[in-house]
Amino acid sequence: MGENERRVVVKLRCLEASISEEQFHDDNFKTATSDDQIAVEESVKQQFEYIKNVAELDPDCPQLLREQHIHFLKKGLYSLPEAYECLDASRPWLCYWILHSLELLDEPISDETKSKVSAFLSKCQHPDGGFGGGPYQLAHLAPTYAAVNALCIIGTEEAYQVIDR
Repeated sequence: MGENERRVVVKLRCLEASISEEQFHDDNFKTATSDDQIAVEESVKQQFEYIKNVAELDPDCPQLLREQHIHFLKKGLYSLPEAYECLDASRPWLCYWILHSLELLDEPISDETKSKVSAFLSKCQHPDGGFGGGPYQLAHLAPTYAAVNALCIIGTEEAYQVIDR
């Protein structure tokens, strides 16, 4: 760690004991997908336990640089580096991933940003319904899913009005 960097320890929700309350319950109605969900959650739980043990044993293990992540994410809502040009047809996904990441980090989004993202996603909406991967692109299910999720994360009346329901 550099001389001017300060270590910020972030307690991860996934390492709290209460996380088991959020695990999937099949209500005694087993299906192939419920079995798969339980298997995935068990696999992830093992990884979390491993990370928790490493963090307790090694205080110098990698830490989340929360403020740097937040800065990068917020900047990404307005513009992304040239290397992301190949994702031009995935812009609603980028909005969703960024907004969800900020949500996971418990980082609030300004009203101005909420409005600008809502306005951008409205430009991705196709006149015949659904959302395209960017303005003036054909709509299909994948970017529609991402756009609706992003607008729900924003959660303002303006965002909800973009969704043609």
